[in-house]
Amino acid sequence: MSSSRPPTNQQIISFLQRYSALMEFSGANPFRVRAFANAARIIEELKVDAAKMALEGTLTEIDGVGKGVAEFVAEFADTGSTVAYDEFTEHIPETLLDLLRIPGLGTKKVKALYDALEIATLEELDSACQNGRLDSLPGFGAKTQQNILKGIAGLKRFVGQFRLDQAILQAEALYLHLEEHPATIRISVAGSLRRRKEVVKDIDIVISCTDPAAVSEAFVTHEEVEDVVAWGKRKTSVRLRSGIQVDLRIVEDDLFPCILHHFTGSKDHNVLMRSRALAMGLHLNEYGLFRDDEKILTCKSEEDLFRALRLHYVPPELREGLGEVDAAEKGDLPELVTDSDIRGMLHVHTSYSDGNDNLQEMVEAVRERGYEYVAICDHSKSAGYAFGMKAEDVRQQQEEIDALNAARCDDFYIFKGIECDILKDGSLDYDDELLATFDLVVVAIHNPMNMDEAQMTKRIIRALEHPASHILAHPTGRILLEREGYAIDIAEVLAAAAANGVAIELNAHPHRLDLDWRQLRRANELGAKVAINTDAHRQSNLDHLHLGVGIGRKAWLTSEDVINCLDTESLRQYLTNGQRYH
Repeated sequence: MSSSRPPTNQQIISFLQRYSALMEFSGANPFRVRAFANAARIIEELKVDAAKMALEGTLTEIDGVGKGVAEFVAEFADTGSTVAYDEFTEHIPETLLDLLRIPGLGTKKVKALYDALEIATLEELDSACQNGRLDSLPGFGAKTQQNILKGIAGLKRFVGQFRLDQAILQAEALYLHLEEHPATIRISVAGSLRRRKEVVKDIDIVISCTDPAAVSEAFVTHEEVEDVVAWGKRKTSVRLRSGIQVDLRIVEDDLFPCILHHFTGSKDHNVLMRSRALAMGLHLNEYGLFRDDEKILTCKSEEDLFRALRLHYVPPELREGLGEVDAAEKGDLPELVTDSDIRGMLHVHTSYSDGNDNLQEMVEAVRERGYEYVAICDHSKSAGYAFGMKAEDVRQQQEEIDALNAARCDDFYIFKGIECDILKDGSLDYDDELLATFDLVVVAIHNPMNMDEAQMTKRIIRALEHPASHILAHPTGRILLEREGYAIDIAEVLAAAAANGVAIELNAHPHRLDLDWRQLRRANELGAKVAINTDAHRQSNLDHLHLGVGIGRKAWLTSEDVINCLDTESLRQYLTNGQRYH
């Protein structure tokens, strides 16, 4: 890597994460390990050019990035590695880092595997589980080995996939670059990204222009392009430095609406649309809508296309072939929730537990973004790893909230909340007396996660039946492209939530986007309300809201389905009413 081609933020993040893991393997100072791991998280959440700042000597201006980390990043940006990293890899195999991607395997277990059996790769670990080499190793019983094999299979399944936020960031850079080109007429992102799938395999962009050759040239020479996969008159494909492939479709402007529709819809949606066209004596493909005599019907926009097929316009998020065409025919499509419908944030952390910003800083960050209220929901006492709050911490925070509310005008309100752990038996982490002091109780599973389906389902339902519970946080515990959710009977959980008036969280953090949009639609049909929450642990996390709204739209949610679309007084009534919506 040369200084003329500095690394992307994602490459810097990955390098910092790998280095911190190598330090941990070597027994380095835990505070130093944490400094590099925290820097990776900070850079991931900020829209800055980390390489440029490091090379200019300004990376330390970011709160949480120290001089040592900044110098490390600058060396990596300049040379493609660092002396410190290379020294570690002389005696620690880098492939051990791949093992850490398996859910449930931390550095201690991976080190034990290497020290005892010299297992250093995914392939070696897979083989060892299959042939019984781990049977005599303490801590690696049959169940653990089954979970390891399941984790390895999951990693293989996730190869070549990218989170929604990563794809959006990559697409935006190319979109803006091409939008500014003088030959561009119209441009749009298409494909699964436009449909707001939580995970995508590639990026599709559709463009109409006056000079296809010039636009293609601008596309393939963008600084993020690593390889040109194909270069043609109508389609050009590249692979970016992040590894994701981008396909650019170039058309005349009169074809733009139909080709955009074609490359936006899922296969099932497009089949339904073509079938409808045929039933009307028409023919639909990516190049237009035709009558039997091949006379093309003029469609200046996607709205015109749907209108020509006697359908209401179907928003891109719904184009999955899951009933949207029938609903469009009958006029039954919902008015989907939008970013501007959200009135406040209901699950936000501060430095009282594991948040980065203090209470006043986080409150101001929410208010400055134009919201009416915030619910501060730090971790409860059993979450020791997240500095969960003891009873005295709760009282101190609530006094501070009372003081802030008393000092404010009536245009913003702070709700006293908690993210309360659901204990192993389904009880909540505080007694009823302390729970009664909160305006909002968000209940959550954090540990243990490896219970069987029946036990875990029973555990969650017991928590939902507690009269203090308002919201079930990240209901399955999944981490996208890393960890499957824990085993639960989701139908029973959603039914219990609806029956007890407990809202289901749509956690907008891009690593989670939990509950999945398919199950959210099911929850809505059962009558359960939804809370679209950022679960923000620092101010920049608040800006993940739009990801959650996109998933909510995909789940057919309206503003009436989402509790933080309520105004402050309506929300207060909802939270204080024992029966809530029932």
